[in-house]
Amino acid sequence: MNKIAIISDIHGNREALKTTLEDIKRRNCDKIICLGDIISKGKFSNECVDLIRENCDIVLRGNVDDYLSKEHDLNKLDEKEKTNILKYNQELTVKSKEYLSNLPFCYEFYLSGRFVRLFHAGPDTLYNYSNVSAFASIEKKFKMFEPNVLTLSDKIADIVVYGHIHTQLMNKMYNRTLISCGSIGNNLESIRNEKKDASILNTTCANYVILEGKMDSKEYDTLDVDFVQVQYDIDKELEDSKDKIDNDALFYELKHGKYRDDDKINKILTEQGIDINNI
Repeated sequence: MNKIAIISDIHGNREALKTTLEDIKRRNCDKIICLGDIISKGKFSNECVDLIRENCDIVLRGNVDDYLSKEHDLNKLDEKEKTNILKYNQELTVKSKEYLSNLPFCYEFYLSGRFVRLFHAGPDTLYNYSNVSAFASIEKKFKMFEPNVLTLSDKIADIVVYGHIHTQLMNKMYNRTLISCGSIGNNLESIRNEKKDASILNTTCANYVILEGKMDSKEYDTLDVDFVQVQYDIDKELEDSKDKIDNDALFYELKHGKYRDDDKINKILTEQGIDINNI
């Protein structure tokens, strides 16, 4: 049996990534696959790129990796986007940009008879939001299994693992399994209510998934899915970042496990049919 650790959405959080890599090593995983979004938000983008290069067997491209490593016509961007691009043009090394811009879109393999496909957000785009939500329709979720021009094959997947939404989940449908592995460096929870919430420590941790089965085997056999939550030293990450922090968004998201923009989250939830006044 082979143990495959699948991580995603590090977002420049060095302490979370280092602690997670130690946990993966302790569990004797055979392979580490990263689903992208290595950089941005946190203050150690280049350091996280180096750690991922050194430790991961397969690394895929995330939407942030793609966007911030590209060349942009600044005249076509609004002021907020322009400021962000200029900031990361200064922060990212040439080595990091080149690495990020050449990462592949997806990865496919067999595990204990199941055809597994991995990507950052969706089979058709790095910037997919509508199909990947926990509250998306069954029809939209099924599209996550289907091949596209950007996938490596025309097979419909048995198992799909993705990142992007920063929350762990698993759905079973049509004898198939859809898994979001969560986020290493920026794990979030969108459904929140002070009267109903459990401990914030359930969210403010590094999340990843381990698949265990027979690698590259088309014969059906035992397969395990293990959702892992790793506690790491958030205060140390913030302390190490203090000279680089230019706003309090990083502090808020890491300490509260909640996205900083309530209006954006409420809009997404409303579009998914969630009554934000009754959650």
